[in-house]
Amino acid sequence: MNATLQVMGRYGIEITRIEPGDEGSTNANLILNSVAGRFFLRRYSKPREAGWNRIIRTRETIRYEHDVMRYAAQHGILCIPPIENIEGDTVTEHDGRFYALFPYIATEPLRPSGAKGIEEARLLAKYHNVMLHYPVTRQRPGWGYAGRLPDWFHENQIGIGTVDEILDWLDELSPVDEVSDYLRRNAPHIRDAVAMLGDEFPEDVYRTCPIVVNHGDYIFKNIGVTDGRLILFDFDFCVRDLRVYDLSMLLGYTAGEAHTARDIDARVARRIVGTYREFADLSTEELRLVPYMLIAFRLRIFLGNLGILRSTSGYPLLLIRRNLEGIRWLMEHRRDISRMLI
Repeated sequence: MNATLQVMGRYGIEITRIEPGDEGSTNANLILNSVAGRFFLRRYSKPREAGWNRIIRTRETIRYEHDVMRYAAQHGILCIPPIENIEGDTVTEHDGRFYALFPYIATEPLRPSGAKGIEEARLLAKYHNVMLHYPVTRQRPGWGYAGRLPDWFHENQIGIGTVDEILDWLDELSPVDEVSDYLRRNAPHIRDAVAMLGDEFPEDVYRTCPIVVNHGDYIFKNIGVTDGRLILFDFDFCVRDLRVYDLSMLLGYTAGEAHTARDIDARVARRIVGTYREFADLSTEELRLVPYMLIAFRLRIFLGNLGILRSTSGYPLLLIRRNLEGIRWLMEHRRDISRMLI
């Protein structure tokens, strides 16, 4: 309570009531009432503090996503950019923690309709068109392109290690329980996934195709509805990449199984892609990369699982198995996925 009041003092706002907000997967949120209106306060968690969170957040990385949100909002994308404190900063530090304040906007969760993915594809195309003109060309600190995942993955996470270190650890893992036994037996498949991404992803696309700041977590839980319009939340994972990074995420969670992207429904996938291409110019060359982006996205999550297991000796087998089986399915069907979309 005292910390919240002190943080709000940095905005010159006197609070009359505090309510719990929806908890994100890593950050704590509060709804604050004041004479000036209602606000949403986010307290960014520290690495290892919130469940699986190993992401290192600095003032610079938080500002990066804030700047993206402000630019998007200024150019017609409905989202909620942060408010500056009395020092003119959108990031407030107190007692070793980072906070950000946002206007509170009442929203409803997005409920997919019979034509699921259509409205979301339109919004994504509009967002990407806006970000084509975003003047900031530097990458989010600690991140890199999905197609080059093995080269940068460890940089923004604590206790994870490089991809090579994780793979070597798997080779030396003693099967002392069901988790380690499963991983030891499947170590070759994990190596194959990393090698396939490195061998087959065409490096030249990062020179020939447009690169924008992707939302980075473009799934239903980060899209809401307010006054009948879609509103975009949580830019915590925004990153510069090819536009198919976001599009692949939408396809995987909408046309396929939510947390693995398996069993993609070709009819739904084509409808999403067709809608996106009505509003944004996307080449066939880029579209062919959808399965590789899906693999890179799932592989980033899976390697994070392994990094947590390596540093804490604990992670649920159910999630590890689900993620690896999803990656293997995508690898086996990558050419089929490309063909269904072209």
